[in-house]
Amino acid sequence: MRTITRGIAATAAVAVLGLSLAACASGAETGSSESAEPLPAVEGGALVYASDVQPLAGGLDPYVAQAFANSNALVQIYEPLLAKDADGTIIPWLAEAWEQVDDLTYTFTLREGVTFSDGTPLTVDDVVYSLEQIRASQAGASYFPTVDQITALDDATVQLTTLVPDATIPNILSYRAMAIVNQAWYEATSEEERQTSALGTGPFVLDEWQDQVSMTFTANESYWGEGPEVDTLEFDFIGDENARAAQLRQGSGTDMAWFRDPIQVQSLESEGYTVGENAATRSLTMYVNASDGPLADVKVRQAVSKAMDRQALIDFAMGGMAEPSLVVPVGDPWGIAPDESTPNYTHDVEGAKALLAEAGETSPTITLTYASDAAFALDVPMVEVLKQQLAEAGITLELVGKPWTEVLQSYIGGTWTDLVLVPGVYMPDPSAYYATILTPGLPMVTTVDETSPEVALYMQLRSTFDEAERADVLAQLETAVAENVNVLVAYTGPQRYEVWGDTVTGYEVDPYTYREGLATTAKTS
Repeated sequence: MRTITRGIAATAAVAVLGLSLAACASGAETGSSESAEPLPAVEGGALVYASDVQPLAGGLDPYVAQAFANSNALVQIYEPLLAKDADGTIIPWLAEAWEQVDDLTYTFTLREGVTFSDGTPLTVDDVVYSLEQIRASQAGASYFPTVDQITALDDATVQLTTLVPDATIPNILSYRAMAIVNQAWYEATSEEERQTSALGTGPFVLDEWQDQVSMTFTANESYWGEGPEVDTLEFDFIGDENARAAQLRQGSGTDMAWFRDPIQVQSLESEGYTVGENAATRSLTMYVNASDGPLADVKVRQAVSKAMDRQALIDFAMGGMAEPSLVVPVGDPWGIAPDESTPNYTHDVEGAKALLAEAGETSPTITLTYASDAAFALDVPMVEVLKQQLAEAGITLELVGKPWTEVLQSYIGGTWTDLVLVPGVYMPDPSAYYATILTPGLPMVTTVDETSPEVALYMQLRSTFDEAERADVLAQLETAVAENVNVLVAYTGPQRYEVWGDTVTGYEVDPYTYREGLATTAKTS
């Protein structure tokens, strides 16, 4: 059991890494939307998507790359065993069927006729090798802390066994980062070459990568599934939001783009551009250091939560384009929206003052550390309004802006004072959102120990298989965390907004971070 606990702690550590890379790079957590009156499609053509950042460290090596900027390219080339539909239901992908044999055993039957883009067939050996590579990688190992063995039962069946019951396995294997590679190609290709070249089963093949300029993909003519509808897909990298918007407006080749700024998006929408229904998965999450200071007292933490007017924060900082949220973001299919019964979520200044009086802290001073980099500029209005809100209850909020790298280092090491703002990202399983809040022993976990009820509920969530029972445990856990204020969530908004003009038809934006809908998107001219 000790080994498994360390594995779960590692999961939490990688969740932090995901936060850091996604926050600095590109990522879209979106729902589904389409133009009201789409124009008819034409055959083939080139689809051009303007983005902000090219793939970062690790490039196209799926077992090294971790940033969302990388994932948006990787998803065009590589595929997982399972996938999810827009409602979060797990569906077959490279595995045409799967079965939970017992509490410790899963089997996966590979789809017939799948080949890599060079024509070589997908085999069970490729799958076993790929999953073992994921387990051996810095990030991937943490997704499988309970896995015991991965074996090929026959030419079409892979078996995965766990050391203890683990309900997260299907969700993890449907995560787009669980890429299946060609073993022979991967082993024969150098570490450096794997970052600039690729061989997958996905809908597109990498054609050209011009550093800091663009990436061009061509249709995989041997693709086993539907699409692609276009002959060529191009990602253009344009760092400035205004420049991307201008490129889209010019109508001179850019078909689609994504943005952070909701005001920019509202302007484009008013001009007739289509805006995807972007799911709220970027949580403005403030982690609590309760090792000492005022927040060591749960009553002070509760007072801070009650003093927050979350809807006012949304209206001012996000132009209304965000939602109140609990720990699992409301844009996640597992997300539960807070309501009037949620402990400490209703704005109640007098209630906050009463709690502070009970705690003997009528005028506490609390520090909030946040990232001051330009990439996080849209978060600054939130913390400034929050300071004003807490002041109404007698709480002084000292704002400390630091470079993101320093913020992240202090968070990982558990060395920040009182509160630290670390924006969140989509995670493959609902339990994963709690890893860095409720795993005793991690430096950033200071509000619980191994005997805490929240920890017991978290472990129960990980080991509960029935979805209805899981949903009930999750609801209990959300309530417990809101009651004890193990973390503060201001609100949840989109990672990015996707926008496109009338040269695009059939695009469905993807609720799980990636641009996988581009494989079935067509041009109208």
